[in-house]
Amino acid sequence: QPGETEPADVMSDEPGPATFAEWMATALRREGMTQEAAARQLGVSVKTVSRWVGGATQPRMRDLRRIKEVFGEVPIH
Repeated sequence: QPGETEPADVMSDEPGPATFAEWMATALRREGMTQEAAARQLGVSVKTVSRWVGGATQPRMRDLRRIKEVFGEVPIH
């Protein structure tokens, strides 16, 4: 958020995810979830999850809402 006094991510040793694909891959690892399991939870195909993680496509708004329900806030905008 602008105005907050937090150290800049750029200077951090562990930068936050730069892309949705990176964030999604990290979220799957954190939850110990396969792409197949995530696809079931999110109500999309495994191919869709695979495309998100590979950076080929971005989730649609309704998918993003579901992703937030399952994995928590998505820090990428």
